Amino acid sequence: MRNLLIFLSLALFSSSLHAGRDVSAIRYAPLLTTPVRQFAPAAAGNGAGFTAAWMEQESGSKRIVAGRVNGSGEPLDGIGIVLDPHASSPPLIAHGAAEELIVWIGNGRLVATRLSSFGGVLDATPIDIAPLKFGPFDVVWNGSRFFVIWTDGRKFFGAFVGTDGVATAAKDLGVPTSNSDTESATALDVAWDGRQYIVADAEAPPVVCTCTPVPDRVRIMRVSADGAAMDVPLRVPGVHVHGHVASSGAESLLVLDDERVTSSIVVHSEGDALHLEREVPLFEWFYGANSEVAWDGSSYVAAVRYTGPPTEGGWLGAIRVNQFGIPIRSLVTQTAGPPDFTYETSPSIAVDLAAGTAFAISEVAPPAYVARARLYLLSEFSPMPAPPLAPRSAVSYFGGSTARIDWQSDGGANGFLIERSVDFGKSWFPYAPAPADARTITLNAKVGDQFRVRAFGPGGMSDGTVTSIGSIVRRRAEHH
Repeated sequence: MRNLLIFLSLALFSSSLHAGRDVSAIRYAPLLTTPVRQFAPAAAGNGAGFTAAWMEQESGSKRIVAGRVNGSGEPLDGIGIVLDPHASSPPLIAHGAAEELIVWIGNGRLVATRLSSFGGVLDATPIDIAPLKFGPFDVVWNGSRFFVIWTDGRKFFGAFVGTDGVATAAKDLGVPTSNSDTESATALDVAWDGRQYIVADAEAPPVVCTCTPVPDRVRIMRVSADGAAMDVPLRVPGVHVHGHVASSGAESLLVLDDERVTSSIVVHSEGDALHLEREVPLFEWFYGANSEVAWDGSSYVAAVRYTGPPTEGGWLGAIRVNQFGIPIRSLVTQTAGPPDFTYETSPSIAVDLAAGTAFAISEVAPPAYVARARLYLLSEFSPMPAPPLAPRSAVSYFGGSTARIDWQSDGGANGFLIERSVDFGKSWFPYAPAPADARTITLNAKVGDQFRVRAFGPGGMSDGTVTSIGSIVRRRAEHH
């Protein structure tokens, strides 16, 4: 498999860039050995390739930079185009009729700039949309103008930006983010289905105590073409951390992340309400998996970024999902390095009818081991393998306050995850990872604990083999 790893900026690019070749010439003079960090990239198709925008940080200052990439993966704008030298949020981007609108927060304002398909900045100064110091926002093209939606945590707001660069006044969508003063909206995602906007957000419930993490709950609602809420946000059943939405025009697909599983739900707009189909699992991982979704003209593409131990690069998966929410094909590529966690962001999916589909991520990779924004082309992915086989014959040896857990494996795993349960297997918590060649591990334990050993790899997680810490020194596993 060839990986196409492309620096989006901070590099002087050779005209002979090929898939599989990591071009990393420095931007500065040879005496300056510390390159500038890049993170939180967003990308969109531009009709002949892709346009990306990202954040750079140098000497504490953050700036927004953009650049185009052609369909072959060759950057077209050198070291990139600086849009704002003083930004305070990552950018988001949407493709319009002949330009892209890039939106971000800077100097306490939600602002935007149009970038032409030829790389020209169309606005002498950024378009001022509304005051916003921090908070989630998103942008989408509706066929004639851009719709920008955001929240201050308590209310939803929207504004339109025309192809002339003129923004309408900010408008309260007319529905609160919550019925409680102690809850607030966090993440936002918006899609246009040809008649109305479908908006997903994550609702942060009140924190009971600082030692107990409280997961978000995803909600979904409709917003009319003129920017008014049509529904009270509908809470999606279950507990999920993020929700992302895309639309084919006939229906929409909501892709959800919980603590372990990425899943999909088909959403229909029927009469005066939204209707949610059953939830379908797409991929399972044990921590840190983030997803995104887009419609490519024939199917939905759900992207999942996931990693193993922090020192490993991990993988980028692409799962094709049909209009019934069923996965029909899964592809994967190994990433060059682990994510940059300055901002916890999902992969950005860019769909271009001429150039295909691409994914923008930020990763900490050699040789500099500094965050870099990179673009991966879906055409370079390979079929995703099945999850590895489950480990066999887990045995625990208990003594004092520790337990040694041994297991057997038929190979094919990139590592193992040891999970712990204190409620007789009703719930499991990731406890410790182990490398691919490990067959034993010693952990803190007490009588009554249960441990489960699972294998992981680019295809996801295996089933588990359970061993219990009982009142005797040694207790063999149950086999599942």
